[in-house]
Amino acid sequence: MTNTVTADSTSTNNRILWMAFLGLLMTNLFWAINAILARGFMPEVAPIAMNLFRWIGAFILLTPFALPRVIKSWPTIRPHLLPLSGLAILSIALYNSLLYVAANFTTAVNITLINTLIPIATLLIAWRVLGNRPRLMQSIGMAISILGVLLILTKGYLPHLLSLKFSQGDLFMITAVVVWALFTVLLKKMSLKLPAITVLYLLVMLGLPFLMIGYAIEAVFFKFYLPSLEHLSLFAYLWVFPSILAYIFWTNGVVRLGPESASLSITLMPLFGAILAIIFLDESIYWFHIVGGLCSLVGMLLALLPANKLPTIFKLNT
Repeated sequence: MTNTVTADSTSTNNRILWMAFLGLLMTNLFWAINAILARGFMPEVAPIAMNLFRWIGAFILLTPFALPRVIKSWPTIRPHLLPLSGLAILSIALYNSLLYVAANFTTAVNITLINTLIPIATLLIAWRVLGNRPRLMQSIGMAISILGVLLILTKGYLPHLLSLKFSQGDLFMITAVVVWALFTVLLKKMSLKLPAITVLYLLVMLGLPFLMIGYAIEAVFFKFYLPSLEHLSLFAYLWVFPSILAYIFWTNGVVRLGPESASLSITLMPLFGAILAIIFLDESIYWFHIVGGLCSLVGMLLALLPANKLPTIFKLNT
């Protein structure tokens, strides 16, 4: 009887972990499409405006489902409002605003490839914040991944490092990588005992005022934009897939698998992004994109494959 209960419990745990990984896979597909859309529409849509109206729509859609949960859990939520506001600034206000700004100055391929630095940044920040010291294999993996990104930035000629000048878009994306890694680690550190949809709703609610300030500054000094019917399909996608579903899947993945393991899934984004960029944006893929992307993937596998939870995740049910 005990063996049966244990087997059922193991099977359930494995199913939960597999669902978390599937959610992370879908998250990276949704975010790759988000990068493609940002690159495709950015000449017409101001970046911070795109981010603001994206989250306003998501907030409206989430309210009927999440607001009752927030009201019910308010005594638990109230002591965490200040740290939640910090997470909201990082995830809602800053990360995607930086990504959309970057889309004005670099390619969708570069956006998704530079995003593969997120696992490295997560490992380093987790070391400082959570005390998770990188192992030797993790250090080797990080070095290989950094080499991959340098290949991309130097267009395959590493001596260019001596005179390397980052494009504005690349710098914005590197900043976005650090912002997202910090958010992921701090989210894990908080260990909120709340459903993912409740956490997302709180982040959007707390992040929107900061986005409105950014929108006002952008409208006055750079470009004023209001959504039009022509862009309804764009925002409909942004409201549902890279916003609501992706953030819920990511939060669940961080909680179930830990920030380091969840970040490993980012290595899938360049694959999705490259395929989509070739099909829809006619962007060119060169050998240094392929080699750099493979370096990032191999480096992350070396860095995270020995993690304690991975053997459990990939263990087949018996």
